[in-house]
Amino acid sequence: FNFNSHICRYKILVKTLLPTMELYLTSGKDFVFLQNGAGCYTSKTTLKWMEDFGFPLLEWVSSSSDLSPIEMLWHEIKKVLRKHPARTIPQLKQKLQDIWDSFTPEFCQGIVNTMPQRISAVIKNKGNVTQW
Repeated sequence: FNFNSHICRYKILVKTLLPTMELYLTSGKDFVFLQNGAGCYTSKTTLKWMEDFGFPLLEWVSSSSDLSPIEMLWHEIKKVLRKHPARTIPQLKQKLQDIWDSFTPEFCQGIVNTMPQRISAVIKNKGNVTQW
């Protein structure tokens, strides 16, 4: 699958992110887009499009997994698997599915809510890994 900048803009930014951003901004909430530095997000045409639509961007710090909320989910998955290791591939697949299904919207929102502290810690630590 070729995930180019056109597909990125249409499928992710126009169809999903733009309406979400508008909801946040019209409700008086802050909104910052943290993109991961993938080519589809950093192409000149995509960056220009983001600028034209006023996307507030937070520059990705490539050396810091602290700014990637998904890393907290991976951490939780590993923690559970260490406590209850799978013995077979089918068992592992089932455990992974069960763990993933256990992540509630509230749990995920809690991770997202830590982003201001994470960002401050990364800035204070000059982009290096922090306690997160």
